[in-house]
Amino acid sequence: MFFNLNKCVGHITENAIKQISEAFGRRLQNVGITRIQWIALYYVKTKGIISQRDLSNLMNVKDSSAGRLIDRLERDGLIQRERNDLDRRVIFIKLTVKGDELITKLMPYGSKFNDDLVAGIDEEDMIIYEKVLNKMLSNIKE
Repeated sequence: MFFNLNKCVGHITENAIKQISEAFGRRLQNVGITRIQWIALYYVKTKGIISQRDLSNLMNVKDSSAGRLIDRLERDGLIQRERNDLDRRVIFIKLTVKGDELITKLMPYGSKFNDDLVAGIDEEDMIIYEKVLNKMLSNIKE
């Protein structure tokens, strides 16, 4: 049997993720922030204070990528770093007043985007979607 890339779940999912990410990025572009910056600020907002390593894990990015992102957010006055007094290797991140005001203002963008994304999809179908996606992920865990 011939392999059809256009029927490959991984390929279809990758294309969908790219389009969804780009669409959200375009919405945020109008307010001068990237999708990745929004995600980082979201996690720092919801956690209150978070280690740089935990943030990179939550965002599923390399520590070096998270470090560059945090550098930019710090340069823009949106977050600040603090060293852990007990372990100087651990760096904590928290929002500045400016960062907190910005992500609070932009939180509805995530909610609205998700609402638009799932518009017209029944709750039952969303439950099935999540169940199938979780099953696929468990199938590939090593």
